[in-house]
Amino acid sequence: MALNVAEGVIKVLELLGVRFIFGLPGSQTSPLYDALYSSGIRHILTRHEQAAAYMADAYAKFTGKLGVCDGTGGPGATNLLTGIATSWTDGVPVLALTGQQPLEHLGKGAFQELDHVAIFSPLTKFSRRLLKPDKTIETILEAYRAATWGRPSPVHVDLPLDVQTQIISRRELERLERGFLLPPRPKPSGNPEAVKDAALLLLEASRPLIIAGGGVHYSGEGAWTQLRSLAEYLEVPVVTTFNGRGSFPEDHPLSAGRMGVYSPEYTSRLLSEADLILAVGCRFAALSTRRWSNINPESTLIHIDIDPNVIGRNYSTRVGIVGDAGTVLEAILEEVKSLGKPRAAERGEWLGLLEEAKESWKRTSLYRRVYSDEKPIKPQRVCYEIRRFFNRETVFTLDAGNNKMWAATFLEVYEPRTWIQSGCFGPMGYALPAAISCKLADNRRQVVAICGDGGFYMSLHELSTATQEGAPIIVCIFNDGALGTIKHLQLSRYGGRLVSVDLENPSFAKVAEAFNCRGIEVERPNQIKPALKEGVEANREGQPAVIDIHIDGAEPLPS
Repeated sequence: MALNVAEGVIKVLELLGVRFIFGLPGSQTSPLYDALYSSGIRHILTRHEQAAAYMADAYAKFTGKLGVCDGTGGPGATNLLTGIATSWTDGVPVLALTGQQPLEHLGKGAFQELDHVAIFSPLTKFSRRLLKPDKTIETILEAYRAATWGRPSPVHVDLPLDVQTQIISRRELERLERGFLLPPRPKPSGNPEAVKDAALLLLEASRPLIIAGGGVHYSGEGAWTQLRSLAEYLEVPVVTTFNGRGSFPEDHPLSAGRMGVYSPEYTSRLLSEADLILAVGCRFAALSTRRWSNINPESTLIHIDIDPNVIGRNYSTRVGIVGDAGTVLEAILEEVKSLGKPRAAERGEWLGLLEEAKESWKRTSLYRRVYSDEKPIKPQRVCYEIRRFFNRETVFTLDAGNNKMWAATFLEVYEPRTWIQSGCFGPMGYALPAAISCKLADNRRQVVAICGDGGFYMSLHELSTATQEGAPIIVCIFNDGALGTIKHLQLSRYGGRLVSVDLENPSFAKVAEAFNCRGIEVERPNQIKPALKEGVEANREGQPAVIDIHIDGAEPLPS
């Protein structure tokens, strides 16, 4: 049986275990869609290519597997770029497929003609146009390896229309029919001498601290088990970056919560007083370091990362270990056990400081507003009610803006890969598409999107995707009637001269109902729990739910 290139691409993706492709069809991708007709891969029809890229990114973050999205030529391709930039910034394995005009038409002013390879190259580890039928398997496999080996990253393959319809050779067909096994993803364990040095330093430190970044989640099968084992054995407190949330349970006695902007004061205190920091899979980016101001520059730094270019970039490193996070942590723990336990008396004093600091935070007026009955509703209370209502395995997807900051500070996260956020690139409109993707990946899990009213506007059309594709999720809108982050900025730094930050909103509950979703309005604190309950009941009936929660937009975030 003969196969054309488009069918060959889909066959390779099937053999790689791809379950979903997110995107929209177009004339230049028509052969690819025809190949999907008889494939076991499920195509998810989004309403915008940007949402398709967000879905692929969230799928990869949630499952640890390759996310795949597609767009037709020209605007379809450029619409993918914001989502691909999100994956590039966070180090997430995503494959973007784009359609292209026939090769002989390029350079002549063809309709929607654009050099996709050139525009994707700065945002991907691999960007290539498929030119010959017999390069089909090789190109897709090379893209896959680039996406998943080393530092995970997005990749891109451009598919000219005429190449997609060409027949692949008998040799290539036989290779597909036989199937293939990729060699296992390399898991470098780091330099053994560096591992020994790190173990000794950890044992000798009086005030050690572990920083867990996104690499703990994105490291193959994940490194959270090894992280917890090492922290518990050494009795070392753990803080996480935004992307690292969930890699260590935030109700654990050793948890020091999330570090960075708007975090509780005690996390910055621990970072400033630690005499040793073990950083795992983190880049010391701006938001988590409060723009490189919250870490003691005199502390000894051990830095583990799969990417050698990250180590030592922002902070001087005593011991740098290039390797897979899980494998290296396992090696360090083994070495530590061979050397003995840390000095209990000094370590106990450090842990006592952590315990006292956490209790002190819970006595602050800012934290006590989690119990507030005021109207408009305090965002702290919303986060508290959401966390108290849903179980530990609930998946939260987060947008950009104050809504994420409130949740990052007042909504604890307990399990790995249950905090799926728009990341360091910070695009708005991410939470809703991301929630759809996670629900499709595992429909047994409760998935809750948290967004602001500004972010919801940017992707509310994807409610149609949720209903059509059978993804019953809950969307919680932190509705402050404004682009809250920028409004607060204009109030605090620009003398209250407000320009284009206030929003005249419709009833989002009624908008949701127009999309055949359950729409629920919340204006008082005692309505939050019943609304969440109604949302879950709607989900059980197969219906997405949108809960429009009117919050106090004037409430200040922690300083």
